[in-house]
Amino acid sequence: MNKFTKRFGLAIVTPLLALAPAAYAATSTFDGNTFKVEYGVSAVGPATDFFSLSQADVTGSAGGVEIANMSGWKIDTMGNNLSLTWNKADDFMNSGSPAFIGFKISDTGNQLADIIGTSVTNTTYTPSTYGNLLEGFMSSQVTFDANNIYVNLNTAMWHETPMASMGDPFRDRVALSVSFQAAPIPEPETYAMLLAGLGLMGGIIRRRQHNRAT
Repeated sequence: MNKFTKRFGLAIVTPLLALAPAAYAATSTFDGNTFKVEYGVSAVGPATDFFSLSQADVTGSAGGVEIANMSGWKIDTMGNNLSLTWNKADDFMNSGSPAFIGFKISDTGNQLADIIGTSVTNTTYTPSTYGNLLEGFMSSQVTFDANNIYVNLNTAMWHETPMASMGDPFRDRVALSVSFQAAPIPEPETYAMLLAGLGLMGGIIRRRQHNRAT
């Protein structure tokens, strides 16, 4: 293939490729993608003045393997699910101050698709089984934007020994399901235009080769 053919081919294909929707580098799952997990506080709100006390860059696991252990919490992911489980080594009780104390999960590397929703999934109580929703925690304490999830634990607690008004050792977890923006589906017309351009380029190359041969 000579220089003219290469240049001509690029002149045809390049604008057609530009018309095709780019494949998302980001994906709709935590699996295999790296993101940041931080534990910190905020006097106003996590999106305003979040101060990180500990942090780690972690990679989601398809097998539900623990990806981090931070500030007494075990962090796990699988698919689009994320869970925070207290390690039960100590009791804890937050009093509602500061305004925010908890986790910020951030797509700092732009590997995840935009976050469009979060929901708490372990709201049904299962007796005598660990994994129930953390005591004192409400679903409204999970907020998000396109690149961050905030889990506010400022009213949460865990006590090994049950008491009159608190203390359920089986309430040790916050489990989340995260909805990500789906990748766009290319229009059939886009593929048709691309194939037509490739066919035209192939025909011109064959014609030039035939002319040279004769």
